[in-house]
Amino acid sequence: MKSIMTKQKPISIKIPSKVLILIDNLVRLGQYESRSHFLRIAIEELLKNELDTWDKLVNQISEKR
Repeated sequence: MKSIMTKQKPISIKIPSKVLILIDNLVRLGQYESRSHFLRIAIEELLKNELDTWDKLVNQISEKR
């Protein structure tokens, strides 16, 4: 997937240790390359789902007019 933005800036977030343990286990099992890779995929999926939801809502509102 090509990135829309070319310039990346680091961000910092706090993640509960139990979640980090789960992410680390997935990385160890080879599901993801790194914690960063897992988080990038998770954010991309969240945004896709949110955009789909937003698009559906806009379409529903448009149909009612």
